[in-house]
Amino acid sequence: MNCLPPRTPGRRSNAGFSLLETSAAMSILLALAVAMLVMLQQHIAFMNLARQQGFLTTDAPQVGNLVGRLFAKADHYFVYETRAGGLTGAPPVLVNGKAARLYFEAANGETREQWITAETSGGSTSLVCRSRRADGSEFSWNVCTGLAGATFHCNEGVLGVTLKGAGGEEISYYGGSQ
Repeated sequence: MNCLPPRTPGRRSNAGFSLLETSAAMSILLALAVAMLVMLQQHIAFMNLARQQGFLTTDAPQVGNLVGRLFAKADHYFVYETRAGGLTGAPPVLVNGKAARLYFEAANGETREQWITAETSGGSTSLVCRSRRADGSEFSWNVCTGLAGATFHCNEGVLGVTLKGAGGEEISYYGGSQ
């Protein structure tokens, strides 16, 4: 027993899609797939750019806040090629220093000193702050790690530090003694 109505001449069967309809649907799907692929490539490029600029967007504002406060509170300062050179009596430099020696006057009239140094280890540079406790022991902490480089300078009348991020970004901070 056949449930289908008999086919009449000139009448088309509705059992599927025509070649034209199938081609149009596949073309639309292909266009959507290409658009999605382009959007994915743009997203990946944007994420890579955001990752490369991560130093400027996350670390730099925090470092700027801290370094700016330290520079502003210093009574006077010197820039040295290295911390070891500064400790052994080498003369200060105006540019391309790797260490800044900051002097602060305490409330009791004593002068305290603090060092901010750019220390390179394993191809990465860290900005390190060093101080002395009341008992004379030294302690240090990292201000920023993973830099490509850092230099101190005071050739423009104010103390400055230029930091280079791992992605080639460069930012400078300035501050002066009171």
